[in-house]
Amino acid sequence: MEAPLFFSIIIPAHNEEKYIERTLSYIQKIDYPSGSFEAIIVENGSTDATYAKANPFENNTIKVFSISQKGVSVARNAGVARHNKNSQWTIFMDADTFFEPGFLKELDTFLKRERASSYSVGTTMIEPFPNRLGARLWFRFYDFGHWLTKTSYALFIVRTDLLQKISFDEKLKMGEDLRAIEEARRHGKFFFLRTNSVYTSTRRFDKEGWVKIFFVWIFVAMLPQSIQRRFEYKITR
Repeated sequence: MEAPLFFSIIIPAHNEEKYIERTLSYIQKIDYPSGSFEAIIVENGSTDATYAKANPFENNTIKVFSISQKGVSVARNAGVARHNKNSQWTIFMDADTFFEPGFLKELDTFLKRERASSYSVGTTMIEPFPNRLGARLWFRFYDFGHWLTKTSYALFIVRTDLLQKISFDEKLKMGEDLRAIEEARRHGKFFFLRTNSVYTSTRRFDKEGWVKIFFVWIFVAMLPQSIQRRFEYKITR
């Protein structure tokens, strides 16, 4: 029987006291062989109780670190530096994103069935939380956009060995994930997993507006990287 793939889950967490416990409670419920996955939570420069709420979840599988420097790219790079040497695929996801217990088995099956060696990076369908009808319709629209443009939202997956060659630009405040995905695609194909097991909070859309966010992201994504560095991601909590 083929051994399960080893997954590293890296979660940056800045002022996420309202969401981090729910995310980690789902990680505790993951139905996947013990010793074949890890979760690395990197609290970065929070001024709330994020670290205090995350730290009790720490065990052999869940690792919680705190760094003083703020920034999602800084946190992701710090997480990569701490991943298990056996890691084969790294899942980067937001602190308000979570998945059902069987998702890693689903991902493992997909990557093996689809010949994982040809893939370098990918993402999945995302369900909204709360799971309202209007939000579901918007998220299906976004799913189509991510499939079409080979981009992601809330969660993306990179072959771990490539993280020795690529890193997150710590000067970028927006679009750093798009740049990392673009670099990873130079080493293989992009995949899109159709699943109903991954959820993320609709907090940003609800607060700032669904249409507004759509056009802002498109605008910033089209800009040269030198200009993108002037934009800062507005934190929504």
